[in-house]
Amino acid sequence: MIKKYSKWSVILSVICAATIFMSYEIAPTNPEGAMKILIQVFFITAIIIGLLSLIFSFLGFKNKERGFLKLVAPIIVVLVLLAFLFSFVLMVLSFL
Repeated sequence: MIKKYSKWSVILSVICAATIFMSYEIAPTNPEGAMKILIQVFFITAIIIGLLSLIFSFLGFKNKERGFLKLVAPIIVVLVLLAFLFSFVLMVLSFL
């Protein structure tokens, strides 16, 4: 039985991107109390789900699944990392 790892990889990578951006969207300027915990839960969950999506993508490559879905998860994770890198660079440039 051939499992469709690439399908789960895409689903998890979309959830990863949504939760990581949601953690930044709901964050106030000075988070306190339960809001800090909620932001941390979203962020850590996004990291775990992102790693799982990359694992499923790797399993899709290993099982030689057909189609482009196995490529979507690494692309989404790289785009999320590039967004954070871009925001970090803009933050550094704003201090100059």
